Amino acid sequence: MELDHLSYSSISTFLACPESWRRKYIAKEPTVSSPALVFGSAIHATVEQYVQVGGDLLSIWSEKWGAQLEKEGGNVLWGMESPDESYNKGVRVLSDKDIVTTLDGIKPRQVERKVELRVPGVSIPIIGYIDIITEDGVVCDLKTSAKSWTAARAKDELQPIYYLMSLNQAGEKVNWKFRHYVLTTLKTPRLDVFDTERTPAEAFFLINIIQQVWKAIQTGIFIPNPGSWKCSPIFCDFFAACRGRYL
Repeated sequence: MELDHLSYSSISTFLACPESWRRKYIAKEPTVSSPALVFGSAIHATVEQYVQVGGDLLSIWSEKWGAQLEKEGGNVLWGMESPDESYNKGVRVLSDKDIVTTLDGIKPRQVERKVELRVPGVSIPIIGYIDIITEDGVVCDLKTSAKSWTAARAKDELQPIYYLMSLNQAGEKVNWKFRHYVLTTLKTPRLDVFDTERTPAEAFFLINIIQQVWKAIQTGIFIPNPGSWKCSPIFCDFFAACRGRYL
């Protein structure tokens, strides 16, 4: 097993289904992207450039969308949604006046900040990237979603704890505040802002999860989880070769 780091997303994958994690990170079985992943990546790149240097938002979108399609190299399972439909959805979302006003209000100090967390008992780092740190020190993450979020959903997210712990471990002053920008791609799109306050005590829960995941990885036993939301031909790249073989 040759792993040089973990990420928060890989830990989340392991928690959802250890066998899916094995196939992706150990066996390195081929995967395909979904329209949602392609769209989300292009939106991220567009927003990060716009809030950092400004410019024409729709021109940036066009550029980033084209770059994302080129990066994917045709490895996208489009299904019922075509590339043109996804592109036009981005135009519709980024033309919304309220969304543009909210984006114009973001004043970044850093964009795409790499962070690294060291956890006792885990021999490799957990590496990730913070979308935005504002001028007043608030750590922010941009999400795209087909469904509306609630304040409770934002509060339940553990990823903010990972980001804040990483900055704290790096010796930076952390105010333990976090902000989610959730871009909802409904018929009437909107950009919701959720501010939450975290506590250092929450870090112990996440540390314990990471340690337990690492111990499980070290055993080399990766049990499929058919009860997970991920165990579906829609959400798992490996469904056909795993559970699908027996259906």
